[in-house]
Order: sequence, then structure tokens, then C-alpha cells
Amino acid sequence: MAEEFLSDLPIFTDSSQRLLTDSRDDRERLRLILIGSTTGVREMIHKLHVCRVADAGNWSRLLPVPNSDEVMSILVIDRPRNLSRNPIG
Repeated sequence: MAEEFLSDLPIFTDSSQRLLTDSRDDRERLRLILIGSTTGVREMIHKLHVCRVADAGNWSRLLPVPNSDEVMSILVIDRPRNLSRNPIG
């Protein structure tokens, strides 16, 4: 269900706001999703921005959560994939 919201979101790879146009095997796509009240989601986005975790401008617009009075915002980031480590073994 979240995929339908993610399909039109730009994917930024760094602070220069370059769009990631191709999927590379050496990168892993991560999605951070905040769900809650409008005020709560906005406050957390700004807290994460102040802590330099995620730039406030890179989050999606507030989206309604189906069958709820809550909203959500999604941040999609790419990180280097570390192929030499096996987290399971």
C-alpha cells in the first residue's frame, strides 16, 4: 500500500538534490515512515532535521492514512550496500 505513495516521490542521494535515476546494485533503498497527528509528524520531521538525521525538505507531503484521522510522511534514501557483511550469519 505504501508503494502507491512512493511511486511519485523524488529520490535524493545527497545535499545537492540530485535525482537518483537508476537503481544500482551497490545501493540499498531505505524508507522511513512517520505516522501520527499532523502536529506530531511535522514536529518529528523538524527534530530529525535539527539533529541532522534527515533534511526536512526531502520528506513527502503529508498524506492521509486510510481509515484513520492520522497522516504520514515518507522519506526515501539510498545508502551504500555493504556486500562484505552478512547480518544473519
